Amino acid sequence: MLLSCESELDKMTICPNPPHFVFTFFVDYTTNNFLGGYQVELKNSFDSLVMACDYKSPGDFGDVTWYNKTDDTKLFAGTIVWMGKGKCTYPEKIREPSSFNALAQNHITAMPTFKRLYHNEFHNDIDEDVNYNPIWKPLESLQDVSWLMPNSPAYIYLYCPSVGFGDPKDWYWVIFLDYYAY
Repeated sequence: MLLSCESELDKMTICPNPPHFVFTFFVDYTTNNFLGGYQVELKNSFDSLVMACDYKSPGDFGDVTWYNKTDDTKLFAGTIVWMGKGKCTYPEKIREPSSFNALAQNHITAMPTFKRLYHNEFHNDIDEDVNYNPIWKPLESLQDVSWLMPNSPAYIYLYCPSVGFGDPKDWYWVIFLDYYAY
């Protein structure tokens, strides 16, 4: 006999919340090479992902932190240096590209509809007309994205750790994918 969490018997049993993850991937800004990624489990699995940002402008040194506004789960953080180079501070370590499993040879995951994220009003003038296809290309055959549908929530942020006379070779795309196991 199969029982669900909604049966009379389960009124005395606490059913676990389904997992709710944010998968995050890094793609190089100039080469579109896959740099790695990680996943974070959200604290409250029933809330939807609401991206929010704390940003400190780099007079000389600044930083940016992206988090889920509904439960304050940190998703990404990095320093920004004027005429220098900052670095990713959260997470401390990411999975290497070689640690990700590929899907079957002929399976390709459709690109989601990206919502572009900006940390402030001055950042939104960079690459307004972005072709997301080459950015998605190195990710489309990973098992970690096989669950995606074209309407799945997806966010993309251009992290520029070097500004002023910053070098675009230091920059990379940060892609956030909202996975909720229903």
